[in-house]
Amino acid sequence: MSNNAIDKMKFNCTTCPSECLLTVEVERDADGAVAEVRSVTGNRCPRGDKFAHQELACPMRVLTTTVAVSGGNEALLPVRTAEAIPLALHAQAMALIRGLVVKAPIRMGDVVLENLLNTNINLIASMNIDPA
Repeated sequence: MSNNAIDKMKFNCTTCPSECLLTVEVERDADGAVAEVRSVTGNRCPRGDKFAHQELACPMRVLTTTVAVSGGNEALLPVRTAEAIPLALHAQAMALIRGLVVKAPIRMGDVVLENLLNTNINLIASMNIDPA
């Protein structure tokens, strides 16, 4: 039998508009890290179980921010990652993105930065910007 501590956590699943309140029972090792997800309840679909496991192993989020625009009718371009990236990479990604300047014209969906931090996920434009 394991001497690891059992802990219950509650958080909302964000994979759909229902935002189910999940209760997750985890086993923690001696260092307090999650060793095992024992159960997930409160989810009304299988996505909640998958989300809970992912959230505890490697939380993922879509990163949204803005980048500077050169020669455009707007000073800032809203951008986002095409898919979720590990939450642990967000600060490093923001440090890289902070220095970007894109040149107008730009169309929604244009790739602003390919393969962000070697994740194979692109940073894309979220709106159109025309030349000034």
